[in-house]
Amino acid sequence: MIPRLDTNRAVSTSNTGFFKHLASTGFEGDVGTDASERTVYSTDNSIYQVAPAGVLFPKNIDDLKRIAKTLARSEFSGVTITPRGGGTGTNGQSLTNGIVVDCSRHMNRIIEIDPVRQTARVDAGVVKDQLNKALEPYGLFFAPELSTSNRATIGGMISTDACGQGSCLYGKTSNHVRALRVVLTDGTDFLSRPVREEELRALQARRDRIGDIHRTLARIATDNREQIEAIFPKLNRFMTGYDLAHLQRGDGLFDLNALLCGSEGTLAMIAEAELALLPIPACAALINIRYDNFNAALEDARTLVALNVASVETIDETVLRLAKGDSVWPRIAGFFPDDADGPANGINIVEVLADTSGDLAEKLALVSAALEGTAFPGRKGFTTTHGKADIDAIWTMRKRAVGLLGNVEGPIRPVPFVEDTAVPPEHLAAYIREFRTLLDGEGLTYGMFGHVDAGVLHVRPALDLTRADHAALVRRISDAVVALTQKYGGVLWGEHGKGVRSEYVPAFFGP
Repeated sequence: MIPRLDTNRAVSTSNTGFFKHLASTGFEGDVGTDASERTVYSTDNSIYQVAPAGVLFPKNIDDLKRIAKTLARSEFSGVTITPRGGGTGTNGQSLTNGIVVDCSRHMNRIIEIDPVRQTARVDAGVVKDQLNKALEPYGLFFAPELSTSNRATIGGMISTDACGQGSCLYGKTSNHVRALRVVLTDGTDFLSRPVREEELRALQARRDRIGDIHRTLARIATDNREQIEAIFPKLNRFMTGYDLAHLQRGDGLFDLNALLCGSEGTLAMIAEAELALLPIPACAALINIRYDNFNAALEDARTLVALNVASVETIDETVLRLAKGDSVWPRIAGFFPDDADGPANGINIVEVLADTSGDLAEKLALVSAALEGTAFPGRKGFTTTHGKADIDAIWTMRKRAVGLLGNVEGPIRPVPFVEDTAVPPEHLAAYIREFRTLLDGEGLTYGMFGHVDAGVLHVRPALDLTRADHAALVRRISDAVVALTQKYGGVLWGEHGKGVRSEYVPAFFGP
């Protein structure tokens, strides 16, 4: 049985003293310590529940420095803080029995948009959709496309090095970070940018925390280069965490941001970010392909990726069935018609982008010819979608997959705990066959959807976590999925961070 969350327990003396001292420093933000606020922040988008001692809502970077300097005092050495963005992570990384620091309430300014340099400077609490709405008049956008884009903050995206649809084309959040303004645990305010060799030597010569950091990391990058090269997987989405593999970049720059992106708030508090932007694609279309079975959709994905399309998203029969009962379905039903032999049991949505309508027509013709000219077992047929409104409607259906899975009757509900494994795309179909055999063997239902072009699939087995036998399955299935993922050369964390599941890190990355 899952224990009842207790938010009525007394906040520890050290935490109470911390709040009192912080107030004396001139902290301008808000402090939440009552049971209702602590209950709200005891959960995120994961299965876990941890009641914090309180929540801090800093107003500006000076407040972050006040938090850090108070934390650095010896009498508060036992106090812990955890930065939190939109709480969209599925692995509990924003949960703590210490103090939550939430920048989304006040630190949510879009500070500057430079359409010439194609950059934006924003507070950590800015939400992705908020930023892209402000960028639209300039014909620009911030690329990593998340299903949680209407609530995910930029600081949270950086902290988990988030990505999503189209990552093979656009990469991850870290690929678009130019600079980070961060606050370290001693209150140091530092602007982190990639540096050349001479700048690195100057930073290493400093006799402060910044110097210590750069000396330590330069030593790790040099002394452990062979081990890092051998152990870190060669995947599009190979990890979140401390990305030592990209600390020393191929262009000769030393990039501290490689570590800060994906560090889940454990190294610094992010105050501001300077982001690289991209032009909004002028022309787009979707090719919607239907299949007899989900395995055929996975197998066919390799053919589709080879056609040099922008992205390939897949949805299994469970999510597709639920989508047909959703309010968005009447708008898009014509793009997914039933065939003579019955409805589809899996689909691939292929995105095609181009700068001109002529280029788009040419790309669509190539993909259509490939589909029509080669028979593939299980492939039923396809439609093509033009027009922004229709394309947006189909992507809305795909983004709502998580919510659709949760919209079921009864206590047995899809649960995110083996949510975002990543394997080399060429192994994905075989990997998922074994994954499904594993879940079928436990007698579980489940839904699957994801980014087959990147080898990432979101899998949610249905459990009733108030039942002791189902709660025990979380550990058993997790251990089995770790072994299965390793067998196929993948990792457990494709895009949603590590959080509680960091316990499996040594199995993948060694000491």
